[in-house]
Amino acid sequence: MNAKAWSLAVIIGAYLAVGSPIWGSEVQEPLKLALELHEAGKIAEAIAEYDKVIKTHPKMAEAYFNRGNAYFDLGSYPQAVRDYSQALRLNPKDAEAHYNRGNANRRLKNLPAALNDFNAAIKLNPEDARSYTNRGSLYFDARRYEDAVKDFSQAIRIDDKDGQNYYNRGNAYLALNKKDEAIRDYDAALERDDKLAEAFYNRGIAYADLKKYSEAIRDFDETLRLNPKSAETFYNRGLAKMRLGSFDDAIEDYSEAMRINPKDPEAPFNRGLAYLRTDKYDYAARDFSEVVMLQPKNAEAYVYRGIIRVYQGKEKEADADFQRAFQLNPNLKKKIQPIVDDAKAKAKNRPQ
Repeated sequence: MNAKAWSLAVIIGAYLAVGSPIWGSEVQEPLKLALELHEAGKIAEAIAEYDKVIKTHPKMAEAYFNRGNAYFDLGSYPQAVRDYSQALRLNPKDAEAHYNRGNANRRLKNLPAALNDFNAAIKLNPEDARSYTNRGSLYFDARRYEDAVKDFSQAIRIDDKDGQNYYNRGNAYLALNKKDEAIRDYDAALERDDKLAEAFYNRGIAYADLKKYSEAIRDFDETLRLNPKSAETFYNRGLAKMRLGSFDDAIEDYSEAMRINPKDPEAPFNRGLAYLRTDKYDYAARDFSEVVMLQPKNAEAYVYRGIIRVYQGKEKEADADFQRAFQLNPNLKKKIQPIVDDAKAKAKNRPQ
């Protein structure tokens, strides 16, 4: 039986190029104090100064634009959208106001509005890589991966020195199951930024999917060098080591994953499998009991614990586990019964 926990989890992250506030192209004198306060991180004081400027200069688009940036920095995205909208009413051709409003709308999960803003920003300034990057990330989130590839490719055309652009396109290729293309993009990303832990991680995922487990392990090693508290990386490295038959090493990785994230049932499930493969039945039973506690409706955990109890000579407990598994998933019985019968036969033939 192949447990679903064997599949390699992919972490995909689209880069949102918000960065620092984008100031207007011509900083007018009434805004000087507000901008100085904003740049110093005194956001509330800066907003108060922007309020004064807007009261005396109600048609200054730049004042609304920069107050929108301040609200954005505070996480007050509705107010930011309001100010960017007013800036655009006063200056409809401001590509940066569309871009920033798109970022605020995305934070508000207003994705259609965000897409419209990035479209407008690109139309007004077709050589701004950030707008393609962020529109591509919207397409990625919507699972429009081909469109995401096109936008990330445009970002690369404009700025091929930014490793994030290659990383993003690699993620889109990976989502399209184009693993070789994804690996090439992760290579390019890491050539430009060798501290991009996510690129090492996702390249490791791509290698693992291609059954190149040694290469995957090397990438997971690099990920952990940069991010030593990544439970997902320990877990996936454990899976790759399991595939190579390095069960004891895999057990160490699963144990570390469990230490970092004790609420994830996948690590104890797979550590239980590793203990089962090395005939450490007591440890394996403990791990599958942990899985059952975390996921009481995990039928496969009951099956494996039942098999272990067969080997332990605990027939009644084993039968109870099998019955519980079949109650949870009646379709398992036909598939599992031969495995159960085989386990019982092997248990009888084991030397005492």
